[in-house]
Amino acid sequence: MTVVVIAVVLATGHGVTGLLGALGGLLLELVSFQVGILLGVLLWGLRVRYVVFGAGRELHAWSTPRLRISLRSLPVVVRVGARATRTPARRRLWATGVTSALTAAGFAAFAWFQLPFGLAVGATACLAHELWPRRSAATTSPGWFVFALPRLSGRPAAEMEATPLVNVVLDAVRTGDLAAADTALAAAEAAHPSLLMTSSARIAVLTATGRYVEALQVVSGLMGREDLENRDRAFLMATMAGVTASAAEAGQLPTEVAVGAATRALDGAIGLGLPRLRLAGTEAQLALVRGDAAEAVRLGRESADRAEDALSRADSLATVARGLMAGGDNAGARTALAEATELAAWLPRVSGTAARLNIS
Repeated sequence: MTVVVIAVVLATGHGVTGLLGALGGLLLELVSFQVGILLGVLLWGLRVRYVVFGAGRELHAWSTPRLRISLRSLPVVVRVGARATRTPARRRLWATGVTSALTAAGFAAFAWFQLPFGLAVGATACLAHELWPRRSAATTSPGWFVFALPRLSGRPAAEMEATPLVNVVLDAVRTGDLAAADTALAAAEAAHPSLLMTSSARIAVLTATGRYVEALQVVSGLMGREDLENRDRAFLMATMAGVTASAAEAGQLPTEVAVGAATRALDGAIGLGLPRLRLAGTEAQLALVRGDAAEAVRLGRESADRAEDALSRADSLATVARGLMAGGDNAGARTALAEATELAAWLPRVSGTAARLNIS
């Protein structure tokens, strides 16, 4: 796509100015897709999970257990995460995808009539790229929701339709109401006992209560399934790596066994297409378990800056606090832990870190 855009702009004599306009058009087109998601949320009854303005280090955030709005240091992109909380989930997600695509197409058309040539070329190229249906461990394109989602059948379709029930479990976990999470999990498992999404909800409940070995047993059982796509396996291996690292940190598994197993799982997830950047939190925990405090702090901060919800950020900040403690910086650890406590004081890694810091 990049080569085509450059060739078109230069061939029409628009030079560097046209290229800069094409870059601006690409970025604005990406924003228009996200604006379309917000419109779809309003029209079709989804719920916004996060809104991220920019990229890079987090400057400020407004957070609740169910929504996080984050302002980053490089104001070049916008990202919106939405989820279905009511049935029919697949139809609502498809309608939101169509709304997003139509909004983006409208902006591209507007660019041709009202904006400079380079900007219109960049917007159109981005539109074509994003509407091509593709789904992997790394990304899902807007076009996948528009063109591929309606054709889903079998287990993948059932996974989508189970989203509202599973989200009840995850909402309860995010608010720290673990009794409600157990009740909602029982209902989800009764309705959809064989779905990956239901098992993932169970893993979330087990890790939220510090039962890492039990969670690892659930993940291990899922890995033997024959109906998994590479995307499913990538996420399961990433989960296995994270749960194994937490189990070692909590003393529930021998360190020498856990580090090797978690590292192999991480490499497997990356090999199946999951970007390493999204695994920084687990790599930070492994560095901590290995005794590399400085690396744990660096990766933990990187993970915290990329977090899209309060629990993920709190967990990463707990890693940062533990790394700073290991390096003798208790004051810095208290600063990191203060934010983690504000976000999710009940989380086992946060409360455990607080207990250790109070003793020291």
